[in-house]
Amino acid sequence: MLPRLRLRIAALALAGLAAAAAPVHAKSLTPQAFIEQWDADHDGTLSLDEVKKAASARFDELDRDHDGTLDRRELGATMTPQEFKRADTDADRTLDKQEYLAVVEKRFKAADKDGDGTLDKKELSSLAGRILLRLFGPTQAPLF
Repeated sequence: MLPRLRLRIAALALAGLAAAAAPVHAKSLTPQAFIEQWDADHDGTLSLDEVKKAASARFDELDRDHDGTLDRRELGATMTPQEFKRADTDADRTLDKQEYLAVVEKRFKAADKDGDGTLDKKELSSLAGRILLRLFGPTQAPLF
């Protein structure tokens, strides 16, 4: 009986370590944190260029095999299979950086409710803003 108990305790300890080792930025991405990280001109909003710069860096981070494209496995939960299929304009089952940035631009424009060409905290907190931010969130978590 004692070896079984030790095995259970070890399994619980390993599970706790795995949870603690998860990337912190992926869990704590908030509209405010995203703005603070990528707002190059410090005006409290993000322009399309600023978001595209963030997206370009995210693309490079996700491209783990460094082949210049993202497949469904690399994108994980950042994009649904339907979104991926629509974004894959050349139907090669991958997204190159141009296709990926086109998705970012489309989501940016959907979130820019006032049409001023920038996103503020309120716009990033909206449903459309959260859909944009999903591209920058965890890759192995359920979609919201």
